[in-house]
Amino acid sequence: MNGRFADDALGRGGAAAIVSLFGVAFAVPNLLRLASLEGPTSALVLAGLGTVLALVLIAAGGLLARAGFTPEHTLRIAGWATLGTAVLGLVLALVAVSGADLPLYGILTVLSVSTFAHVVIGVRDVQRIRATELARQREQLAVLNRLVRHNLRHEAQLLLGTAARIPDAEDREARGVVADDVETTAETLSEMHDRLDRSQALLGRTENRSTGVELGEIVAAVAAEHRADYPDATVAVDVPADLQVAAGDDLRPAIAELVENAIVHDDGSPRVEIEAVEEGGRVTLEVRDDGPGIPEPERAVVSREADIDQLTHGQGLGLWLVRWVMDAYDGRLTIDAGDSGTTVRLELPGARG
Repeated sequence: MNGRFADDALGRGGAAAIVSLFGVAFAVPNLLRLASLEGPTSALVLAGLGTVLALVLIAAGGLLARAGFTPEHTLRIAGWATLGTAVLGLVLALVAVSGADLPLYGILTVLSVSTFAHVVIGVRDVQRIRATELARQREQLAVLNRLVRHNLRHEAQLLLGTAARIPDAEDREARGVVADDVETTAETLSEMHDRLDRSQALLGRTENRSTGVELGEIVAAVAAEHRADYPDATVAVDVPADLQVAAGDDLRPAIAELVENAIVHDDGSPRVEIEAVEEGGRVTLEVRDDGPGIPEPERAVVSREADIDQLTHGQGLGLWLVRWVMDAYDGRLTIDAGDSGTTVRLELPGARG
């Protein structure tokens, strides 16, 4: 844990140092101009203003290094500062090339203003991102709290009912039924524990995206796993082998949740079709089934079309995990249900290797 904190501090300090370096680069020439005491008063005033702004940038870098931003957020702020400096610097360079006589202290003062303004823009941008992240975390906590309490209460009632039947289970067949019920409840609790672990990992993760993962490879592995576990189910796959998406390790369990739900909620001979296409830099993955469909209240709350309350929070963590994985990877989740089955659509940024 100390190593993680040290890495975060190092990354945050490095990103913040970029802002301070801009201040140093702007301050030194202006200080030299002030020290010379040459030129009109207006020139000295302008150089003094540039020096003050440069010192503010140096101090801002130090404040960013100690702020509660993540290294990624601090780097984002530094990126805004670099963008503001580079764009205005290019404009001033073109003006100078055109023949205009621009004094160095004037250029540096203008650049200081632009850099400082873009640091402020970057901070506001990061605050907006953090507000969105906090809203998602509050949603996750609300779902976990209500859903886990609901499911634990249900499983506890099942165990109490099973315990009440034990004295009457005198013959071997009755004892076997009781044992099967206990085993089923234990498996349900174990699955709930695994999903809670994955939810907690998502909740505590600050960066989930990677440079790219092979979607075809992931889908093929998920399909093979479920064909082996459910021999009566048909899992058809139509995903190009070279298709990549900007995602990470959490994508596979999300797709597995969709396939698992489609199979176990179909009382007949389940058929699941997985298809993916790429268009305009985005990849759309569809998981279609011919089952009874996801209840409308659950679709609405997971799609954020309805608020979470004691009654409408969904009946399982599976869809919520998919929802949160899509949030982490800048993806979109849509659910279409009809008489002929359900289509769950995942849209993700593409990533060509």
